Amino acid sequence: MTTHSPSGLDDLTAALAGLGISQENPHHWAILDAHCRVQQLDAQLLAMAGDRPTVCFADAHEQLEQLTDVLILRLLAGAELTRLLSIPCCCSPASDEGEVDTAEDEVDTAEGEADCRSCPVAEHTIVHACLDAFAADGDPAAMSSAALTDRLRHLPGMAEDRWSYAELTPHRLGRLLAPYGARPRNVRFGTYQLKGYLRSSLQAALPVCSC
Repeated sequence: MTTHSPSGLDDLTAALAGLGISQENPHHWAILDAHCRVQQLDAQLLAMAGDRPTVCFADAHEQLEQLTDVLILRLLAGAELTRLLSIPCCCSPASDEGEVDTAEDEVDTAEGEADCRSCPVAEHTIVHACLDAFAADGDPAAMSSAALTDRLRHLPGMAEDRWSYAELTPHRLGRLLAPYGARPRNVRFGTYQLKGYLRSSLQAALPVCSC
């Protein structure tokens, strides 16, 4: 993973110059992380290709398997970078995971936002699938990561062409939603505080549509 900025020195410079500190966009960081991953695998492939071949058949076979594994990872990383670059960027600011929201706090906000799930878009993304799960649960203001994942597991097909919905976990769901700018945060459900997603945050993360 890359080191996120602005750093403390960048914050100090902005403060001295009287400049506002812009909120970083998670989608941009996902692209940068994927690009760094591609570069790392390229360097690893070049290093392996430059190794002197061994005369032992068993060792040569192992070297070939390692090279094949890294090559497959490189192809997958390149495909992921291409996918991220093709996604319309949502410029909504990232949420502060240190804050605790309550499901009730988001009711008015969620009701005031336009519901764009029915808008024709190029593809049905994981964000759309999550909002469909919210709708099936009565459109609550928030759902815990575990509850949302459990609903998504019943869907057929693949999630973002990476995992089948049946194989989703809260961690994998977080990785799929991160490029859209939707991240889990601390949400209070009654007397319990759990990691979850706000409906309003998912609506803000919808890819650009014609609504």
